[in-house]
Amino acid sequence: MSLFKVKQWWSNTTNTENYKDRQNFSCMKVDKFSSHNDSDCILLGEGNLLQLFKPSLGQDALLLETELSDIILQIETGKFIGLSGDREIIVLHSQSYVIYELHRKEGLTDAGEQNNMTAVIKHAFKRRACNLTVGPFGSSKARDLICVQSLDGTFSFFDQDTFLFMCIFNDILIPGPVAYVMSSDMFVICKSTWALEIYSYQQLRESSELSLRQNKANIPQWSYNAGEEISAVQVVRTSSNFSSIIALGERHLYCFQDNGLMKELIRFDYTPICFHSYLIGWYYEPGARLLVMVASDDSKLYIYEGTKLLWACDLMIKAVSLCRCFINSLPGGVVTLSRDGVISVNYLGTEPNLNPNVNIVNEIVSPVEVQRELESVEEALKLIISDDKESVEDVSYIEKTISIKTDMGKPIENYYENNRYESDKSLQLIKCPLIITLICKEPELIQNIQVTYICSSPFIVSDNGKYIDDVNVTQIIKTDILMSNNYDLSNTNIKILFTVIDRTGKIIIINRSIMLPLKFYCSVGELNLENQIKLNIHVNEACLDLRNIFTDVTKEELSNFEDTVNNITFKYKTTDTTVTVSSNDQEYSIESVDFPEISPMLDHFLNKLNDYYIQTNIGVRITVKPSKEFISQMIHRFLKSIETHSKERMKLKKIQDELDVLQRQFTAVQKRLLVQYGSLPPAHCDTLEFLMKDTHQRIINIVYEIIQNRNVVCRAGNTLAAVGRLIICVLRNTSTDMLKVVLIEEMLSLDLLHDDCQEWEEAISKVSSFVCNKLFKNSEKDKEKLTPVTEQDTLSHINLKRLLKQLKIILEKVFDEINEGTQGNVRTEELVEII
Repeated sequence: MSLFKVKQWWSNTTNTENYKDRQNFSCMKVDKFSSHNDSDCILLGEGNLLQLFKPSLGQDALLLETELSDIILQIETGKFIGLSGDREIIVLHSQSYVIYELHRKEGLTDAGEQNNMTAVIKHAFKRRACNLTVGPFGSSKARDLICVQSLDGTFSFFDQDTFLFMCIFNDILIPGPVAYVMSSDMFVICKSTWALEIYSYQQLRESSELSLRQNKANIPQWSYNAGEEISAVQVVRTSSNFSSIIALGERHLYCFQDNGLMKELIRFDYTPICFHSYLIGWYYEPGARLLVMVASDDSKLYIYEGTKLLWACDLMIKAVSLCRCFINSLPGGVVTLSRDGVISVNYLGTEPNLNPNVNIVNEIVSPVEVQRELESVEEALKLIISDDKESVEDVSYIEKTISIKTDMGKPIENYYENNRYESDKSLQLIKCPLIITLICKEPELIQNIQVTYICSSPFIVSDNGKYIDDVNVTQIIKTDILMSNNYDLSNTNIKILFTVIDRTGKIIIINRSIMLPLKFYCSVGELNLENQIKLNIHVNEACLDLRNIFTDVTKEELSNFEDTVNNITFKYKTTDTTVTVSSNDQEYSIESVDFPEISPMLDHFLNKLNDYYIQTNIGVRITVKPSKEFISQMIHRFLKSIETHSKERMKLKKIQDELDVLQRQFTAVQKRLLVQYGSLPPAHCDTLEFLMKDTHQRIINIVYEIIQNRNVVCRAGNTLAAVGRLIICVLRNTSTDMLKVVLIEEMLSLDLLHDDCQEWEEAISKVSSFVCNKLFKNSEKDKEKLTPVTEQDTLSHINLKRLLKQLKIILEKVFDEINEGTQGNVRTEELVEII
């Protein structure tokens, strides 16, 4: 079997509002019109937007775009008006259909040609429509008739805007695909009982609503029980006497002659999404070949002739619709519509291409042309650099025009108000106001300002952002910071982004950061005698009174505790854990039971200490002095936090996969119940009803379990971020090579850990490999050992183990350089357990 890559020749991204609309209301039709007879045209309906494309090299593919008044359910083409020489377009809406004529007017100037659609027939009906099929029913030679299937399974037949008759089937609970066989004047109807039934047009006309009142049953010409849901049906004329009926099921592809004889049956080992069948040659020729294209859910395209697989291709996208087109520059193309609303015209290439995004160059390029292109690139770079200088000048000008002052108010405890976090009894009701004062000297130069707050869990902002359209001279913005859960504190700083748009339309972004008050998330507590972790901070001056450093804490709060001059213990309000700050001569120390508690306190203590000496104009040197044991335990704790976070993520993924299985099981039971309900007489359904109720209850239980495990993953992510920020803070205050510190900070990317996004391991796996191989000199053998297995998931046993080894090597070597003058190297404990 040969494997071929699908090479993209043309693509277009449609304008859609959201993903759900694209997925639920997308339909495509490819046909040729007399006004554009040199190439096929592509009609696309998305939501209430109708677009007409004509792909061609060097020209704009979009010919027409119009917004209709209702959602488009289906688009078909045909000759619905007898006097018209061109094919018309019929658009099906929920309770009406409209027939349009396509007109093309050649341009007399450089403006080019004009295309427009004119509605010639509009017809409304009371029943809500599901789909339609068109054709010369009853051997009509003048024009095509219209058959609309409603949601209740009723078939209504129309001639232009005239209602002909209605046919009702009592065993259709959910409408399915319908196709018309022109050679034998019959209809293929897929019922909710998983059966294909074929009726002639004469039968349907005779079994109208009046005939049903006389208790006349509809007896099909022939039928076939597929035993699975049929998702699509297509009819292709394959000979002078017969047509082929191709039906796509959940796991099979069926091919019948219109007399009921089965020609082929293909069982798939994948899940098909859509298909398209076509004939190579003319149907009256003996050598005509029927080919079927099938798109799978794993983004592949399979082409069959009979039961033989001819080609298998990578589509790179999940196609929801397939078709074949003939374009003047491409005799046979494959048109695909993806889930995200992208139409692509492709062709099957016979040359293997490992990188489909790179064009194959066969021409010999002149060195003179290469030099000319390099000079043009240099000129473009100079323009970019000059634009950057202008942007820097704009930022400085805006910062001079706008004065920004941020201030944190006093925390308010035991307040009462209706909020979504009030039900969490484990959290103390406390909030801290954040006040921003904007003073604009020249407000007429500013168009608008948008304020965005960024904070890390467990902190949240009552208002995510503020938009100021009318900028005044003085603007005061107030919001509240709250605590939402009982996670470890990873970052106690609030980042504020000011997006300023001036009158010329230029966008300038100004960053500000403010530290939360210590009293907001801490209270004074009892000394914990079990503290085993200690970090020393040395200064070249005598230690200060701790009450002068922690100004947020009042004397009344310290009066209940002894020795608060040289020793203060703080208790975190979210986790009830403690951290102790003590002073002795020229050295401070921070002690705790675990490392996540030290991280926010170290950051707050260093900021407060620097602020005090800056205000008093005293020059002092502050040095963080971690011991070897502290460094080894800190690295070991960081790697264990990564391991714990990965294990919880794997548990969550396993539960989510179980939910997917239960959802498919619930859908399968529902379908089977519909078949039982639709049978005459109705079959015994107690067992299926019990199974459906049991599956529904299991889905409810597993959803609650997913919510709980998601909270566990987020809590593990906060612990990981807290230990990671401690490592960065220690490196920033101990290392002399700031470039490596910045690289490691960017490599860890701890800001990626949010409540909704926990894919941290995937983000840093590639970066850690690059840093480990480029920043430090490793042998080729070591590089090979540390290379992730790309065929497996990042959380797999092998890849996770190698990621931990990479991070361990990087951190050890960085701290080794810090402790270069001491004896021995810093070594972390070996991980006892690896997933």
